[in-house]
Amino acid sequence: MAEKETRLTIRDKSVFQSESYVPGSHQINKFIGREHELRLITAAWISGNYSQPMSPLLIGEPGVGKNRLIYELAQKTGRQLYILQGHEDITSEDLACTVRFSDSGNSAMDYILSPLVTAMNKGGICFIDEIGKIRPRALALLVSVLDERRYIDSTLLGERIHAHPGFRFIAATNTADVNLLPEFITSRMRPRITIGFPPKEEIDDIIRDQCSGIKKEVDMLIDLFWLLWTENGGSVGAIAPRDAIYLFGWASRLCAFESTGGMKALKESGSGNPFDLSNSNHFTGIRPEHLRQSFKKMFSERNQSIA
Repeated sequence: MAEKETRLTIRDKSVFQSESYVPGSHQINKFIGREHELRLITAAWISGNYSQPMSPLLIGEPGVGKNRLIYELAQKTGRQLYILQGHEDITSEDLACTVRFSDSGNSAMDYILSPLVTAMNKGGICFIDEIGKIRPRALALLVSVLDERRYIDSTLLGERIHAHPGFRFIAATNTADVNLLPEFITSRMRPRITIGFPPKEEIDDIIRDQCSGIKKEVDMLIDLFWLLWTENGGSVGAIAPRDAIYLFGWASRLCAFESTGGMKALKESGSGNPFDLSNSNHFTGIRPEHLRQSFKKMFSERNQSIA
C-alpha cells in the first residue's frame, strides 16, 4: 500500500495507519452455510439516526470458522477489514497507538495507529480475534468504543479519536476463554453468538468444494472420511471445518509427493537438481490410502497432545 494512503498528520505528529486484511483468492474457497450467523451479525450492525450498531461476540471452538465468517461479511458489506490478534501481552496502548523510529532519521518517531483505531478512523470493520486472551486492564480502553461514546483516548498521541459512522466492531473468543472476559466488556458486546460445528451436509459440501478436481472420487472419499472419523472416536457432524480441510489437504500432499517421484526422486535431488515443491493440482488425485495415512497422522498428534 502506498505511503500516502496510510500516512496522515494529527496536529504535528506523523501518524501511520494499519493496513487492512484482504485474503487472496487462493486462500479463500467458496463460503458454505452459516446463514443463521450471517443474518444475526448483519442485523446487529444495522444502524440509523436513532440507533447505534451493536458489537457482536462470537464464541466457539477453534477451527469452526469464526474468522472465515468475518472475512465473508467484510466482503458482503464492502468494508475494509482490520484484524487485531489477541494475546496476554497486549497493553491498553497497543489497542490505540504505538511508536517506531522513523525512516527519516534524526531520532524522529512515527506513530502507528492500531487496527482498531484505523478502522474507527476509516469506517471499516475491526475484528479482535481471541479477545478472551487480552487482560482486563488492557480491555478497559475498549469501554468508550463499545458504548454510545464511540471514541478512544490515546495517551501516547494525546488525542481522542471518534469513530466514523461506518465503523463496525466484532470479536471472537474460544469457548474455553469466554469466562476470562470482564463483565464491563461482555455487557457491551451483544449479541453473543455461539458458532457450533456445522452439520454433516455442510462439511460434505466444504470437502466437495476443496476437492473440485476429483469430482468422480469425492463422494467415495467422503464416505470413507466419515467412517474413519467415527472409528477414531469422532461423532458425525462434530468436526471443525479446519480439521476436515487439514485432513484432505494432508492426503492431497501425500499423493502429490508420490506423483512427483516420491522418495526415489527426493534421494536423487540436490542443489543442481532440486526437488520440486510446487503443486498446481490442489486437492487432486487423493486415494483411500492417502486419507487413511492422513487420519493416522492427525490422531497420533491428538493423542500426543493429550498425553
